[in-house]
Amino acid sequence: MDNVITYNNDKGLLAYIQFLASSAQKFGDGNTGRVFDFEDALDQTEMAQLAVDELKKFPEVNALFTERWLPAPFNLDDLGKLPEGTLGHVYAREMKARGLDPYFYKKVPIVDDISYLKMLWRSTHDIYHVVAGFDTNVVGEIGLQAFFLAQTPIPISVMLLSFGMVIISFYEPTKFKPLMTEISRGYKLGSHTPGKFIAQKWDQLWDVQVSEIRERLGVNSIP
Repeated sequence: MDNVITYNNDKGLLAYIQFLASSAQKFGDGNTGRVFDFEDALDQTEMAQLAVDELKKFPEVNALFTERWLPAPFNLDDLGKLPEGTLGHVYAREMKARGLDPYFYKKVPIVDDISYLKMLWRSTHDIYHVVAGFDTNVVGEIGLQAFFLAQTPIPISVMLLSFGMVIISFYEPTKFKPLMTEISRGYKLGSHTPGKFIAQKWDQLWDVQVSEIRERLGVNSIP
């Protein structure tokens, strides 16, 4: 007898409403805990399983699911000693300049494909900012989510895009047009980048020039 997967989409919707209410006036305050808690609440939704199913159709991504690869531990000071222009050097410089912790994300035990996908994108997310060329401010973050959504249709990117549009339209309406411009750029860039960011073993690319990585993955400037 086949196992039947039971989804709790209502729980996901309720979690979204609660996330909106709890985060509305605190958007961009740097407290990412609410985002990760919200993402955890989406585990039982149908779209979470569909995201895994779609990604596993790509052999290079499916191989990561099988291996359960995650980046090896690293130190920003060590990466900063790499030659200028390399991924490690640029990443370390940008993280230090912004006072960001590379291990800021909430860790969860990897018990299935959904929990693995969460840990995979959480542990590599900040690298995408460097390679794709998006700022770490609110507008840049939402733009990156649009890029990521075009490449990797995970639930949290959908939710953050909609959340960003709702909150900025109410609380920072002067930023709405720049936000939509960045969302459009991000989605178009992600759609036209053939190399899957989620499929890369980034810790094997620390000593590679960012320009070379962009060329390998087909990241092109979109007007």
